[in-house]
Amino acid sequence: MSVENIRNRVIDQTKSRWWYAAFVVLVCFLACSLYYYFFVNKIYVEIELSVAQRCDFKIYWAKGDQLYAEENMSVVIANPERKKYTMFLPNIAKLSRLRIDTHNYQGEATLHKLVMRQEGWGPVNFTSPEQFKVLTPLFQVEEWDAGNDGLWVKSSGNDPTFELLLSPQREALDILWLVIRFIGIAALVVVVMYGAGPLARNLRFVPVLLFGIWLLVITMAGISKENGHPDEYVHLSATTYYEDHWLPPVIEDPAIRDTYSVYGVSRLNNGEVYYLFSGKFTKFAKAFKIPDYFAKRTFNIFLFGLILLYTIRNRYARMAALPFLVSAQIWYLFSYCCSDAFALFFAFLAACQVIDPESLLHRYLKGESWRTKVAGAVVLGVMLGIIFLLKKNYYPFIAFFYLCVLVKILFTNQFYWEKKEAFFRLVLVMLIALGIFGARLGADYGINGLDLNDKIFAMQKELAIPWFNPDTDLSQKHPSIHRKLRGVTVQEIIHNDRWFERVFRTSFGVYGYFTISGTDGYYNLVRWSGVALLAFLFGSFLLRGGLVGGGLATAALGLA
Repeated sequence: MSVENIRNRVIDQTKSRWWYAAFVVLVCFLACSLYYYFFVNKIYVEIELSVAQRCDFKIYWAKGDQLYAEENMSVVIANPERKKYTMFLPNIAKLSRLRIDTHNYQGEATLHKLVMRQEGWGPVNFTSPEQFKVLTPLFQVEEWDAGNDGLWVKSSGNDPTFELLLSPQREALDILWLVIRFIGIAALVVVVMYGAGPLARNLRFVPVLLFGIWLLVITMAGISKENGHPDEYVHLSATTYYEDHWLPPVIEDPAIRDTYSVYGVSRLNNGEVYYLFSGKFTKFAKAFKIPDYFAKRTFNIFLFGLILLYTIRNRYARMAALPFLVSAQIWYLFSYCCSDAFALFFAFLAACQVIDPESLLHRYLKGESWRTKVAGAVVLGVMLGIIFLLKKNYYPFIAFFYLCVLVKILFTNQFYWEKKEAFFRLVLVMLIALGIFGARLGADYGINGLDLNDKIFAMQKELAIPWFNPDTDLSQKHPSIHRKLRGVTVQEIIHNDRWFERVFRTSFGVYGYFTISGTDGYYNLVRWSGVALLAFLFGSFLLRGGLVGGGLATAALGLA
């Protein structure tokens, strides 16, 4: 090696160290900034509350003449078995009024204590009768009394409210203690980054984190109640049917009445193949004498375990598995019986086939050997056929999968000499997949006749509860459906119902039947972290991916 090469290597290593040091400093700065924003620059509220039934305790905030609004509100879900709660409110310097909704039912409740603290400001305490008397009743408060036990409220409606005019007093901020905390946070970041440094190479941290997630999936599956998750009862009943059957059922069969939801729809009639696999795996799992509801969840646990094993063996699989680390809402689907986990598993496999240059898909399209051609056509055809039998929500993914494959064939050098052959092989895979899809569809029509859809609709009218029944008058149906027919505009749904905010929150942490959610601080942290991540990813695609990478990134965003 020449002196010049050695010199260049030393220079490159020095630059690399400086870039790494700058990255560490940036991460430390971000960690300290986030701590300051979410824990120092916020009001920490301690609440003691007694209620007669499950309800919402809300605090709204406003400044000056600003009206109270749903987007300026924090809420905790209270229940009779629990008294102590906490929440965060925005910086007290930006607030002038608070509206306190003690409960949202007609009846009695007692607010024993309300304490608000923020560093650099005097505490706002409500623990004595004199302090509670400062509150002004606004609406639907029939009776109230401030006593030694706190603020007793008897409401005349479902929304009793009190108002508090804030006059916060500034206090000296303990700068030394704040600096010590910043140093501790930075030191923790440095230790973690140094200790976990080797895991960053080739994304080795992905299987490590996925193993931890897999343990959480198993724990959630074991401790959560049966049907404690969205619509799990319909997935459980459909899985039960396929424990002892191989073919789709007769739609009017009385034996499958329990598989119909309150909407009058059965998962057995939508063509999804998940329930066949889940049913057979459940029957196998029951041989180990485990509870029935847990046995029905083991198939999805098994699928996530396969994802974990794949990432241990393959670097490109780690890239495809990165979305599982973005939101707990994604891997949460593997902790109970539902077809979305099955769909995500096959979406993961398809992504691995596209991005790995040594995958079966790439070797098949290049025609490396006759064994590869046969195995590729069969395996890939079956895999794609199963993807066709997923929920219709995943059809945009199929379009994106084919778009990526066609772009690779036509606009990259990976198939420079085999473009025509690769295209015909892709068509063969498509034909096999359509054959599998047609066989499943044909089984439905063969058993139920050509009037299959009419029979499904008839069962819907017979079994759907009045709120969701097609024969029910529009005025008597559930207010959340057929909103266009009710004259509700898209603008009203977006602004009044906070549609985008609801979609965001249910994507990053709303569990069960929408009964378990996080704090505003958590969602804001996820929101801005997500914005930064998307900006980084799409910036990289557009700047470094060229026309192809930028185009695919734009297509992915559009199909999302």
